[in-house]
This record gives sequence, C-alpha cells and structure tokens, in this order.
Amino acid sequence: MKALSNMSRLLVSTETLLLLLKVYEAKGKSFYYDELFERDSDVFLRKTIEKNIYFFGKILDLGLTDARLKLLSKKKLVAKNKKETFLLNIKGALTAIQKNPQDFELLPNEFDNLAKALSKNYEPIKFESKEKKTDGTLFTSTKAQGKKEDLEAIISEYNKQNKTKLYELTQLISNFYIDFVNANLFTMHNDVVAYMGLYAFLIRDFSVFKYVSFFEYFYKNFGQYQMALAQANYAYQSGFPNTDLLNRLIIDILDQAYEEVNDFSREYSFEKKLNKSDNIEATIRNGKEIFSKEDIRAVHPTVSEITIDRTLKRLKDEGLIQPLGKGRTSKWQKIPEDRRKGGRQLDIFQFTD
Repeated sequence: MKALSNMSRLLVSTETLLLLLKVYEAKGKSFYYDELFERDSDVFLRKTIEKNIYFFGKILDLGLTDARLKLLSKKKLVAKNKKETFLLNIKGALTAIQKNPQDFELLPNEFDNLAKALSKNYEPIKFESKEKKTDGTLFTSTKAQGKKEDLEAIISEYNKQNKTKLYELTQLISNFYIDFVNANLFTMHNDVVAYMGLYAFLIRDFSVFKYVSFFEYFYKNFGQYQMALAQANYAYQSGFPNTDLLNRLIIDILDQAYEEVNDFSREYSFEKKLNKSDNIEATIRNGKEIFSKEDIRAVHPTVSEITIDRTLKRLKDEGLIQPLGKGRTSKWQKIPEDRRKGGRQLDIFQFTD
C-alpha cells in the first residue's frame, strides 16, 4: 500500500488540472448522451463489447490472426485452444461489467469472482498463498495465508483516503492500481485482472465508456502505459512511487473518449431525424468507387446489419451498385451513370458506320 498510504506526496500541475476540468465538464453531459443514444443503446453495447474484446486480445498478443480475433469478438464461437478459451472468458467478464457497471463493488470477493470467471475451462486463477509464522518467532510453525487479506488492506486504505475528500478520483484509481499490481495477488494473469479492475473502476464513474471502447484507447497508448508503470514501480519500495504519468494517461484517455463521443453525437443527432437507409445511400453516393460494409459501419456505427444489407440490396436492385465477390470480405462497386439500368452501356468493340 505504498502508493495509497503516501498520497500526501502528490502534486497536480496546472496543465493536468485544466485537463481535469475539461473532462469533468464533459462528464456533466452524461445524462444528455444517455438520452440521445437511448434508442440505439443495445447497438452501442454490442459494438463497444466487440471493440473491447478485439483490442484486449491485441494487448495480450495471444498469437491469433487478426481475422480470428475479430470473429471471436463478434460471434459466439467455440474455442479451439486454451488461448481462445481464455479470451472468451475475458469476453464474458467484460460483457458483465459493460452491462452492469454500477454493480461493481470494491470488495475482495468481487475480484475473487472475476478470477473464477477467467478460470472457466482454463487454468485455475486464485489468490496467491504466502507463509506466515503464527507468533513471529524463528522456530514456530508457519501457516499458509492467502493474499486476499492483502487486497482487503489495499481496499481499506483506498476507502480511507477516499473519505478524506482530499484527492481526485483518477488519482485514487491510479494509486490503487499501482498497489494492486505490486501486490501480485493472484497465481497467474495478475495483469489481466488489473486491467479489468481498472476498467470496472472507470466505467462505473465515467459512463463515456458505454459508447466508446476503453481498451481501444488503452491499446493505442500502451507504450505510454508501460512507461508509466515502470516509472511508478521504480521507486515503489521506497514508499514514494511516482504515479503522475499513469494518472495523466488515464485523464488523457478520458479526454480523448469524451472528444470522440462529442464529435459523433452531433452527427448522430442529425441522423436521428433522417431515414437511416437514405443516410447510407448518401454515404455511398459521395464515397469511394469501391467500398466494403466495414467502410459503411465506420461512418454509421449505430446502424444495424439488417439496415445495411437492405440498403445494399435496394441500391443493387436499382442498378446503382454491384457486388465484387462473395462472402464476408466481399466489396461493392458503384456503377457509372452511363451503365446503370435504363442507360446506354458503352462497348469498346462496338463500331458505328
């Protein structure tokens, strides 16, 4: 508990303070976003879970192909090996967090249950054991003690510091995280449990992650995260770990996430008043000559698969587009105006007298 118990050492720069004010101002629009996106809340839920799983898999570098990683994140598949089993367990746990973020409680049993969920049909992940002498003398018997008690102590210190009202939430989360990581509480995959605990902390209090993927930003900033972790761990045993860089990273990710939501909320608000199929058609008409369904999804993330398929079929029947190939990776091509139905098709081998 060297990070949480020494939080009086913390200083906040003016730059970080201004960024925090920006983040909390954006956080104040949470009710507006919830109301705006209510109609497509299930779509946001599904897409955010898919992105979280995909980028979590990228972070862990499980050796899976990109195509397989995407399939596991989107489809209900049977695992082919232990790596895929572990990823699907992560998917189940992240889905539970995503669906019920307010149900997360800072208790040792919550982390114990998380470890059990990650262990399903995989390797057992449980609290590490440590030897403890019964009365502290050299020749007395030792007793095996689980590190669950260590987690209880970290949580107790977190709650103690939180009650003082002296520290901002992301500071508390950053210092909790560093104590958690250095405690090495579990027999394996401490990093995975830590990532998921961090995410549960954040989505409980920052609902922006209901609409954008936290782990996409975490993956994109993973090099900075590794530097922040190394900086904090360097002086950890001295009792004065430097958690500033990790705290700043978390604030930066929050800021980037709110910026993304703010940007697409304006377009979403406009599209909400229009026909979704017409919006897709406009995107196709004004877009590239050759395009894929993924290109459409990128522009219209909340539109359902069925709506996209129906629009593509309609435009095909109207002679505006034609398919190139078959299957999930197939593309579409816009048909030039002079070749559309009802128009004159040019033939380079046709000669006139």
